[in-house]
Amino acid sequence: MSIYPASPFVITPDPSEDNGPAIINALKDGYRWIQINGTSCPIGTRVDLNDTDGQPYHGVIIEPAPGISKVTIDSSGVGRSPTDPTNPSYAAIDYEGWVRPASYMTAAAPAGSYMIDVADITQYSNGQWIVISSANTDFATQSLPTDGPMEVRQIIARGGSSLTLDRVLKRDTPKNAVVATCRPIQNVYIRDLEFTGNSTIGLHMHYAQHCTVERITSSNWRGRCMLLIDNGGSYNTIIDSYCTGVEPGIGGEQNTWGVVVEGQDSTRIINSGGELCGEGMGMNYCIDTISIDARGSKNTVNVGVHTASLRSGFLRPKASRPVIVNTVITPECVDCYMIDVQPWTS
Repeated sequence: MSIYPASPFVITPDPSEDNGPAIINALKDGYRWIQINGTSCPIGTRVDLNDTDGQPYHGVIIEPAPGISKVTIDSSGVGRSPTDPTNPSYAAIDYEGWVRPASYMTAAAPAGSYMIDVADITQYSNGQWIVISSANTDFATQSLPTDGPMEVRQIIARGGSSLTLDRVLKRDTPKNAVVATCRPIQNVYIRDLEFTGNSTIGLHMHYAQHCTVERITSSNWRGRCMLLIDNGGSYNTIIDSYCTGVEPGIGGEQNTWGVVVEGQDSTRIINSGGELCGEGMGMNYCIDTISIDARGSKNTVNVGVHTASLRSGFLRPKASRPVIVNTVITPECVDCYMIDVQPWTS
């Protein structure tokens, strides 16, 4: 089956049922262009953008059918973890990245390196993708990456104990940094979804590359984060996406994030943000990532750059009326910026 047939696969949602299985089955059957022919599409079963073997559904398009301006997705059926209401796997639409333990670096590698040395080269193969976790240097106790500075690369050659990477490293990477394997998802396009209800996240993607999300919004949203493009992503674009929360703050049950990117390299966020959240638009441990014309108002923090980001920041953010802080760049960020802050009063 062609990935993009002449006609999309059209799903007519039942506004009183869980429509997650219908979307899951369409993806499983090989459809990659999905249109939702209805304005209300509750999702109670998480829609994973990968098959049961962990292979990503590259090139997926999810959008409203013609004539429908937006589809409202109530993700209350997905809900929150009963033991950890911040668990990001409780998302309406999700991609986790199929991260698996492998080995660790036996020597530090400075920024600009295109080779790394690992303890067990047999864990890797040419063409495989890896995630190098600067935040985790104790493979014996934690063999997977942890939240914090990281970089994703593809292996193009192996020799001795060395892996040759498709691109040079942009961070100084410490000895013993965990080097896991992963499967990035590429060229996804999702647009015109409005999230409502309460799940940890509305739309969540790890290890996304060259993906675009456009006009993702919310109404009466009580979840932790509406839109999170998470660890290990590169060259993604977020356009015209805006979260309206209910209860701003960092508590487990509060609206903590509106639009947030983490661990991104060269991602662009345009005219996006949020209100009544802990932070309207934020970025954590990003590299060469820029937010243009961000919007933030009535958040605990309106817009911010955090957690050892490099050369990343905000151009012309529209931010005003914060609960506590309007704009922030945390001290450990390097060459980050907040340029030409303007008021946002809508």
